[in-house]
Amino acid sequence: MKVAWIFIFFLISLVAFAEPVPETLFETSGGKKTPGYDETMTWFRNLAGQSDVLQMTTFGTSPEGRLLPLIIADLDHRFSPSQHATRQDEVVLLVQACIHAGESCGKDAGMLLMRELATNPEVARKLLDKVTLLFIPIFNTDGHERFGPYNRINQNGPDEMGWRVNSRNQNLNRDFLKADTPEMRFWLKLYQEWLPDFFIDIHSTDGADYQYAITFGLETHGNMDAELSSWTSIYRDAMISGMSDVNFPMAPYVSFKEWHDPRSGLATWVAGPRFSQGYTALQNRPGLLIETHMLKDYPTRVQAARQLVRQTMEYLNSEASALREKVLQADDFAASKVFRREPYALTLKLTDNHRPFTFLGVSYEKVTSEITGGDWFRFSDTPEAMEVELYDELVPNVIAQLPEAYIVPPQWTEIIDRLNWHGIKYQVLTEKTELEVRSWRFSGAKWRENPYEGHHPVSFEQEMVTETRNFPAGSAVVDMNQRSARVIAHLLEPQGPDSLIRWGYLDAIFERVEYVESYVIEDMIREMVADDPNLLVELEKRKIEDPEFASDPWAIRYWFYEKTPYYDQKVGVYPVGLLDDAGSISELPLIGGG
Repeated sequence: MKVAWIFIFFLISLVAFAEPVPETLFETSGGKKTPGYDETMTWFRNLAGQSDVLQMTTFGTSPEGRLLPLIIADLDHRFSPSQHATRQDEVVLLVQACIHAGESCGKDAGMLLMRELATNPEVARKLLDKVTLLFIPIFNTDGHERFGPYNRINQNGPDEMGWRVNSRNQNLNRDFLKADTPEMRFWLKLYQEWLPDFFIDIHSTDGADYQYAITFGLETHGNMDAELSSWTSIYRDAMISGMSDVNFPMAPYVSFKEWHDPRSGLATWVAGPRFSQGYTALQNRPGLLIETHMLKDYPTRVQAARQLVRQTMEYLNSEASALREKVLQADDFAASKVFRREPYALTLKLTDNHRPFTFLGVSYEKVTSEITGGDWFRFSDTPEAMEVELYDELVPNVIAQLPEAYIVPPQWTEIIDRLNWHGIKYQVLTEKTELEVRSWRFSGAKWRENPYEGHHPVSFEQEMVTETRNFPAGSAVVDMNQRSARVIAHLLEPQGPDSLIRWGYLDAIFERVEYVESYVIEDMIREMVADDPNLLVELEKRKIEDPEFASDPWAIRYWFYEKTPYYDQKVGVYPVGLLDDAGSISELPLIGGG
């Protein structure tokens, strides 16, 4: 079928492209400019209108009313996810650009690549034989149109570019799990419909100066299924080798042990679920973070990104069957009892182990500013290969023992909405039910003083409890026997770095709403001490341990108040329950839900 289609496509191309496709603004400006939103949309509509292998569509609308563009490339013009539902040896690749709209090189790289696919049958056959490409040229459309020459102080071109965050001042690449923004909710719907096998997110990095025009991030350190991680490591090595062959040497995402100082050593990390590649790892799919170097000229950055996407497509065509097998195995494993049997690492941490690494930097000196008094690094134009230490061994840090299911009372709509947005399956109780659950009680809650991504994230101490609770009809029972088990865990396990409780969606549980007057509790204190003199011993111990408490009469009064039956026993109680008995779950009165 595909051989016949290639021949037909070639004949169509001879007719359809008797006139050359217009160059992009990037090309006509000599690599100095990038097109605005309207110009980009028009260019892609024209290109897709002349090619049977491309379709331009949209997948949502921004807060300011701009359509979110999506271009689909497929040799057999299968432009809907339902046409890929039974694929066995073919993969879907999702590439996105301009999530940080000032970092526009991915958009221009994608325009050049999509034109190749539309106009060159040989390239289309080579890159689309077993790959369907989804390309989002501008994800942050509103931020993109905050267009200007002063949006990226550290960046070398283009002449004008978009803004980092969206029109609500929110960073889309911190929103993949909490899904606050309309753009992200549309993205999640697109992702669930297509469930791409591989993902690429194109950025331009800030930081120090060095020789690399492009660096990368890949999740190969323990937050994906082991076999999928192994496949991703082999892909990584192939990309490093292939990019070097075309004069684009690559290094892992550059993060120094001491910021801006390459000789301090390089440190890797595992991306949390708020980030794009960290989120796709939870979905059992490899994600490549591309970071072109902001100090390199714009044409170099565009060509580096284009080359790595192109090289990835070539590799995926040769590895399509193997990748499909690995991601489906990872899905099955995440849904299995074997996965839940072992403690699950919510976070990982670096060890002190390291290995030598040749870093292609530039010579530099550490300078003390005569004006600010601070130390800074002055980089030169002289290349210098530096032998540094690479710290890239990570081990589990915060772990959780996952249940067979979570149960969420229906009043916590902030949680249930996000279960729906992430495509997580659940059923609901048809009647009030008493259940023994594991859960937590929290204390010592502290909120971040300054806002972060529109929130004041909360930290706390927690104590696990097992108790019997009544759950009302309508409570959502989230069975962990599903491929998105890792996503569920990071939403609902309180110690997860991006759990919903940490972002502040359950702040009300920390609030005490009934109070006591001094003239009431002071009399009660005397009665309590008379009944139990040991309370005074406990009080003196607490005063010694906490001088601030000792000098605060109201703190002492509330210490006694908490020991009375009048105190609200639900303060600081996590409303989500954990069910560990699979058999009891099957006996619950449930109907279909999300």
